[in-house]
Amino acid sequence: MTGMIDVVPYQNNNRKSDYFGYWYFRVKLLPTIVSDELANHIASDSKIERAKVLVINDAVNKQARELLCNGHAIRIPHLGTLKLGISSGGTATSEEYKAGNCVKNVHLVLVPDKEIKEALKRIKFRKVLTEKKEKPTPPEP
Repeated sequence: MTGMIDVVPYQNNNRKSDYFGYWYFRVKLLPTIVSDELANHIASDSKIERAKVLVINDAVNKQARELLCNGHAIRIPHLGTLKLGISSGGTATSEEYKAGNCVKNVHLVLVPDKEIKEALKRIKFRKVLTEKKEKPTPPEP
């Protein structure tokens, strides 16, 4: 499987940055796939009816949320492992550390499996311009 990702150029406009004025690329995101659309994709790729896929998807989402919020990691074959990560402040001693005061935020982390890492290496990129109605350039080798 080889994907094709459109990227758009942007310029760093942060005057405090050492790289002010430099040009970079970011992924041009396609519309977000919602649960109903995902169910359509799964149903077309399997022998499971769309309605059953939606019920299963809802159950998976509910259980994954509950398990993650209780500290479990969840391994999804061929994709990776979902787990929680935190950002926290530090203290000089462990006695001073109070989790309620030091933990700043909680976020979701995906640690990709080897299989998805290899697939990501095969993605091709194509530069597109957003301001002009030009055709995308061919993929770069």
